[in-house]
Amino acid sequence: MRNGRFRHITPVIFSLAICFLLVVPGCGEGTKKAPEKAKPEAVKKRVTKIDQVRVRRYFLVSDLFSGRKIFEEKHCSQCHAIFEKEEKAGPTLDTSEFRGSFLDIFSTLWNHAPQMAVHMRKEGLPRPDFSTPELNQLVSFLYMLPYLSEPGDPAKGEKILMEKLCFNCHFRGSAGKRGGVSLDPLGAYKSQIVLIQRMWNHGPVMISQMLSTGTPVPKFSGKDMANLFAALTEGERGEKKIFLGIGDANKGRTLFAEKKCISCHAVFGQGGKQGPDLGETVSQAGVAELTALLWNHSGEMQAKFREKNLSWPYFSETEMGDLIVYLYSLNYIDKPGDPSKGAKILEQKGCADCHFETEEEKKTFLSQVRPDNSIQFASYLWNHIPNMEANMVSQAVTWPELTGQELRDILAFLQSQ
Repeated sequence: MRNGRFRHITPVIFSLAICFLLVVPGCGEGTKKAPEKAKPEAVKKRVTKIDQVRVRRYFLVSDLFSGRKIFEEKHCSQCHAIFEKEEKAGPTLDTSEFRGSFLDIFSTLWNHAPQMAVHMRKEGLPRPDFSTPELNQLVSFLYMLPYLSEPGDPAKGEKILMEKLCFNCHFRGSAGKRGGVSLDPLGAYKSQIVLIQRMWNHGPVMISQMLSTGTPVPKFSGKDMANLFAALTEGERGEKKIFLGIGDANKGRTLFAEKKCISCHAVFGQGGKQGPDLGETVSQAGVAELTALLWNHSGEMQAKFREKNLSWPYFSETEMGDLIVYLYSLNYIDKPGDPSKGAKILEQKGCADCHFETEEEKKTFLSQVRPDNSIQFASYLWNHIPNMEANMVSQAVTWPELTGQELRDILAFLQSQ
């Protein structure tokens, strides 16, 4: 959500965060307790139980249907459009705001929760509970929104075709080298994944020919691949297109091992050391950026494969889609936080005022709240809100703003206890 847009939105903001009105009881930066008011005993002693669905590892759910279903069932769509022109109470959810890991997205919604709460009460909207799987499906859906929005510019794509000397070896319609490899079949597709799949599989031949003729091997950046695909498919608008689907991140993870990618590339320290660790180097980029990175790396890879006498890995269209969405998913998982910083944040935000008032209360709380991962932590926070609200009102607690990193640090502290 753009900060500027939120400043001008009244309490009708973001029913999407029905999904995330997340706050720890009694949290508030610079909080002052009302001196004459005691904490309501019944509220103070209650601690929401951690979701029983305990999963040590969590992954992006790239199946958009499950996330969209949650989005509809929890009434998020009443206030928010997605890639639609329809005006609704909250901002349209498009491509630019859902960047970063699970808790980064989570924190953006957290910081606007007070306005959301006012609107939900005004409209009589129910506040739903979220199981760990439901929350994962919904945030995965939001995380995938930038991935879906990669329209290219055909005019820029035409320029790329000329600048990269593609027509020296290829033809399209009446343009280009007759007898070369035709680019016309690409016009039947709606998914630009097919472009990198064809380039990758044809790469050993392409690069060998370019090197032998002194033709520069093309490099791509930004939205070059999206623009190129738009140029190659623009003239086929009236035809029924072949859509390859989004891809399956879980299958892509399996392919990453089966195609021996992991032999050279590690993912967050697990795997080979010859190439860069993709968990560290692949940020949350869209399809165009990821396919450009993959192609730009292919020449160096081919040289290493020839040196080691290894066979080149080929991908079907579906397999390439699975691999790309897996690479896109790598930034979804939160990196470990700092437990010592998490303890300080709990003090600074006032959370300890309610939960750690005595050593016995602190011990009880920490024994009951020890999330396995970010999503379990988030679902705990959400489902704890009904118990927390009375404390906030009675103590005049202000809403704490938390970054994704601060949430990661708090989670690390809870896990360390």
